[in-house]
Amino acid sequence: MRVLGIIPARGGSKRVRDKNIRLLNQKPLIAYTIEAAQKSKLLNSFIVSTDSIAIKKVAEEYEAEVPFMRPEELSNDTAGDRSVILHALEFLENSRNEQFDAVVYLRPTSPFKTGDMIDDLIRLLEKEDVDSVRSMTKAEGIHHPYWMFWKEDNGLARPFDPNNSINKFYQSQLLPDVYHLNGVVDGIKTSVIKDDQLNLYGSNMQILEIEPESAMDIDTEFDLKVCECLLNTDRI
Repeated sequence: MRVLGIIPARGGSKRVRDKNIRLLNQKPLIAYTIEAAQKSKLLNSFIVSTDSIAIKKVAEEYEAEVPFMRPEELSNDTAGDRSVILHALEFLENSRNEQFDAVVYLRPTSPFKTGDMIDDLIRLLEKEDVDSVRSMTKAEGIHHPYWMFWKEDNGLARPFDPNNSINKFYQSQLLPDVYHLNGVVDGIKTSVIKDDQLNLYGSNMQILEIEPESAMDIDTEFDLKVCECLLNTDRI
């Protein structure tokens, strides 16, 4: 299976200015994902898709390929992942006659992904009956949906789903295993991506479980500080 890695890195971050190239422990944020892709043994190639000259320059300094500048209409807040992926696939097919059986989407805002994670995902994606594989983290304790979702009703807290009684799940050991998406690494077969009658991730999605610390996603200045602490205390 020929697999393309795509690092989507637009320049229009609002909550954290220039987020994708902000320094994290003296290294640009995007560099962590580039280095993970470089360590993968199963990616055939990977590219950075960006609309920013500054991001392009930093990516190339870390020896990542930036074969095009992403169009403005695919770089705003409403541009979906499918359109960004299709643009990259079509560019490589038309300009180089390169075709891929699957895409691994490597968001640069998750700095703790590894080459091994990418390869583990690709091995799962190679199964014939799998449309996609998405990294997820097991919900624990107070972060479990049976415990955490409440709504306000006339000044009182009511369960979001009254069918899941707290009396039934009064200990964390009684909670069923559930997972939440973390966006660290996603893989999708190209046939699914190109079929706009399907959900982007298809019908048959498999889970790649990763640990909570590896699933950190930088969306705020606070997230940056937390990641700095993890790096400086050897927790990653």
